[in-house]
Amino acid sequence: MSPLVTVIALIFIVGFAAWWLLIDTEGVYLGKRVVIWLYDVYASRYDNIKQYDDVEEHLYLAQPLLAKLPATDPMVLDVATGTGRLPLALCQHARFEGHIIGVELSRKMITQAAEKIANEHFHEYVTLLWADGTALPFPDDSFDVVTCMEALEFMPEPKAALDEIIRVLRSGGLLLTTRRINAYMPSRLWEEKEMADMLAERGIVGATFQTWHTDYELVWGQKAGHSPYIGVIPPHEVMHCPRCQQQAILDEDSAWRCSNCNLVVPCGTDGVVEVMRAK
Repeated sequence: MSPLVTVIALIFIVGFAAWWLLIDTEGVYLGKRVVIWLYDVYASRYDNIKQYDDVEEHLYLAQPLLAKLPATDPMVLDVATGTGRLPLALCQHARFEGHIIGVELSRKMITQAAEKIANEHFHEYVTLLWADGTALPFPDDSFDVVTCMEALEFMPEPKAALDEIIRVLRSGGLLLTTRRINAYMPSRLWEEKEMADMLAERGIVGATFQTWHTDYELVWGQKAGHSPYIGVIPPHEVMHCPRCQQQAILDEDSAWRCSNCNLVVPCGTDGVVEVMRAK
């Protein structure tokens, strides 16, 4: 092999590896910090890259979700909310009267979500938290619906993240997540049966898989058991204190504060509750 061919081959191999590590798998094999950094870098262009369609979001997300609920005013948690895709889809549904808490670890992604929520005047229906979706600041059984879209495979420990997501869903509540397909991500993707078994082991019954996008299926399920429907409650009352774990959060002018240990969770000028800056 000539030196020129060798150089070209090396450039191709390095380029492909960089594309796979940074683009196709969104940095997940390089660690959590790289994943967050990449989302921060692409936040302002993320929606253009994904090319979301409002009609499709209504038909595949908002409409079927509401159809599976006993009322139109659920308390919803969207983990890894990104730029607010799921909250916006629900808020744009004429029958939605609930409240959504969106949790996202990339500050720049959730900044984009806050801007869109403000532009659409959906403040009444959405609260955004800059927080870690793998350590949710909520008690067990806090939500009627928990969603996590296109995110599990990018979390440091997907199965542990799924445990946490299901923990905060009430018994009888609705789970909506996704399964990535048509991709090569060793140890991070599951076949349908494998994922159904994994959900069943964690108390999710009746898991169904629905064709959605080229790269993803929608996964619907219900947490086993029964508990009272929650409905809308003030979002600060759902959260427990990240320090003392007590449900004693007060909503003050520019911050949330724990009345038990006085931990202060500041609110950004864009209205995002900054759990990552709590002190």
